[in-house]
Amino acid sequence: MAVSDTPGRGRARRGGGGGSWWAPARTGFAGLALLAAAVVPSASATTQPVPAPAAGTFAYVANGLAGSLSVVDTADDTVASTIDVGDDPNGVAVSPDGNRVFVANRLSDTVSLVVPAVDAALSVPVGDNPVGVAVSPDGTRAYVTNTISNDMTVITADAIPPSVIATVHVGTRPQDVAIARGGTRAYVANLLDGTVAVVDTANNTLLTTVPVGQLPQGVAASPDGTRVYVTNFGDGTLSVIDTANDTVLSTLPLGNGTSPADVAVSRDGTRAYVADFSSDNVSVIDTAAVPPAVIATVPVGEEPLGVALTPDGSRAYVTSSMGNTVSVIDTATRTVTDTIGGFSIPLGVATATRGVAGAPTALTLTAEHTGHGNGHDHGRDASGVKGERGPTLRARLTGGGRPLAGRSVLFAGDSRVWCTETTDSRGRAACTVRGRQDDDACYTAAFPGDATHAPATATTCTERRIAAHGKR
Repeated sequence: MAVSDTPGRGRARRGGGGGSWWAPARTGFAGLALLAAAVVPSASATTQPVPAPAAGTFAYVANGLAGSLSVVDTADDTVASTIDVGDDPNGVAVSPDGNRVFVANRLSDTVSLVVPAVDAALSVPVGDNPVGVAVSPDGTRAYVTNTISNDMTVITADAIPPSVIATVHVGTRPQDVAIARGGTRAYVANLLDGTVAVVDTANNTLLTTVPVGQLPQGVAASPDGTRVYVTNFGDGTLSVIDTANDTVLSTLPLGNGTSPADVAVSRDGTRAYVADFSSDNVSVIDTAAVPPAVIATVPVGEEPLGVALTPDGSRAYVTSSMGNTVSVIDTATRTVTDTIGGFSIPLGVATATRGVAGAPTALTLTAEHTGHGNGHDHGRDASGVKGERGPTLRARLTGGGRPLAGRSVLFAGDSRVWCTETTDSRGRAACTVRGRQDDDACYTAAFPGDATHAPATATTCTERRIAAHGKR
């Protein structure tokens, strides 16, 4: 969902700022520090592993004003956690396995990689004013549209940290992006060109542009990849593109007074759901009809912008940007069954089922001070500059009692993530904390999980923090 240049009624925006490479979780790591009950009271304390989070289906909502991502548990439609990302987060996309979430931060010029299992977010620079994001079907690539630099950044989606692979010029004020034809094509809505750019994902080149309606914004592909649906915000229509020859098959009027923003397609491809910004409705479209037809409208909150379907297609989650709510639609009855509050200008939304299947893992962590006295040492950082040095954090990751090599481990303190390191052949990874730290600090190591192994987290605190906890 991209909204950077949306015409119509204005709304407040966050201030600028480049953002830091890492955006620490608002609640995740601080909360994990309280789980250090098993810490041995010494300067080199070790924890036992913290249980991995439960599996489930979640909706991820970008809070444009707050610079955060809300994680909604769809089992009871409550906000399970809130994770800081960048300034003015817009588009949201999730990897196929549900273990990684990507958020385009418009005013930070970054995309955040969020690891829900550990409530951590890592941001990398992309182009100017990123607003839309999509992940390839195999989970190896993420595509981020940059609305001011008029291009799309391609990054690795299965690596921590991600790296930029390519930058592709696509058109003027690109908005949303969708991946179709088995991951071989990316379709990008160019707001001011009135076109959709078609990009070959094999070599990251622009193939063609398809003329559509006025101010195209939202894009979604059918599950079989044969159709791409484009919302035209400026003329209240929906364009249907045939991906076999990249031509417009039909253009569906959505009614007077509509300003269609985002669109989502059901898993069977027979329904499309369009968020109508101006009419405060969601249009339900029969895509199997020839031509497609609107079969229902569902009233939601004020100025809806984003819409996403749960993987089973039973519910649609719709962000109401001015109502600061998310409406939950039962797709069988086409009625709103719940309204979730407490958001801060919610914009993009995506859903996914996150599993923790796979081999169980165990993670241990120690914090070792190399200095004397107050536990701090004067050393030199990577650039050779002399300064304060904190403890060295050492983690060991195992699966079934055997070391796990080549896995990424995240190291964090009470207020930030320090580094990401790869385990060696013994399953070990280490991170030296730079800068003076409190003697009573807590630290966390986290393995986000992968296709074969479940996530794991461990936390350790230094002696003074443990003593203070023991007196309570």
